[in-house]
Amino acid sequence: MKIIDQTPLLDANGQLSMMNRAQGMLKYGFSWPANLQAQEKVIALLNKAIEKNHTLFRNQRLGASEIIVPLILIGSSGIFVLDATPLKGFYRARGEEWGTVSNGRFQPASINILSRTAKLAKILQVFFERQGFKLTAPVEAVLLAADPGMHIESQRPAVRVVMSDAIERFAAGLVASRLVYNPTEVGELVERLQRPIPSRRAEETAPPAGNTPQVREQPSFIEAEPSRMQSILNSPKSDALIEKGGEQPFLQEPSDMDFALDEEPSPTVLVRNPYTPEEDAEPRPLKSIAPKPKRYFGMLSWQIAVLAFVGICWCVALAAVSVFWLIPTLQAQP
Repeated sequence: MKIIDQTPLLDANGQLSMMNRAQGMLKYGFSWPANLQAQEKVIALLNKAIEKNHTLFRNQRLGASEIIVPLILIGSSGIFVLDATPLKGFYRARGEEWGTVSNGRFQPASINILSRTAKLAKILQVFFERQGFKLTAPVEAVLLAADPGMHIESQRPAVRVVMSDAIERFAAGLVASRLVYNPTEVGELVERLQRPIPSRRAEETAPPAGNTPQVREQPSFIEAEPSRMQSILNSPKSDALIEKGGEQPFLQEPSDMDFALDEEPSPTVLVRNPYTPEEDAEPRPLKSIAPKPKRYFGMLSWQIAVLAFVGICWCVALAAVSVFWLIPTLQAQP
């Protein structure tokens, strides 16, 4: 299985340094390192059973949008959006409901990972449709429990739920399943995910002469904020945006589901079983690039301020503990 890792802040060996770990937690949330560990466990299990004809993208950004998909598996068996969760405990997945179970009582979770995974699968399908693909089968959403301490009571969940002890069976089932895409189609899907082509709907849907509206350029993509991505997925209008995304005319106002395909996608950070796409002969000029925030040591100013505040608090705490232990010692001296 070919693994293309787009995870930010990893070094050349795929490791996360302490500085990058702190930066990632500030940027993506305190659960970010745990999510990466869950992905690594799942990838290792999948890689045991899936040897060829499949490519796995990790933390892939869709075009130049603000949507990042945790795991995308593309192969002869189909297209799958995989979400590896590091959670532990007892949970219930019933329809689109997701929450914990304690003493027989159901408590909805603050983050509905079932709904989130299902929406990511729909978004990925819209992405490929806007690339001109007529998918043979819909993109399937799968929730994978990376920790053996997680137990899920499933009652017709909105996405496929796979426990940790069944991940290898799930992978083996993909290998043995019927052929959905041939190798040529798989290669095209992988290529389009890495190098999306610009939309040509402006030419196809051009209005009559004399009534040409002003074409608004796609906003250039700078950097995706996780809070922005969550607002897109959790928005009450997200389902409507997803359903209309595949048919959105190029001349309409840009929306949250606009993949901004005129911009270059982020480069691959790490590739295992490497695949090196050819570089463009001439770089494309960028349009309307907004100035990027100034960084110091790879971090924004507010991130450095937070680290400095945490460091000061840590020093104050150490000083207080030292004084607490020194006072009895000084009093004991004659």
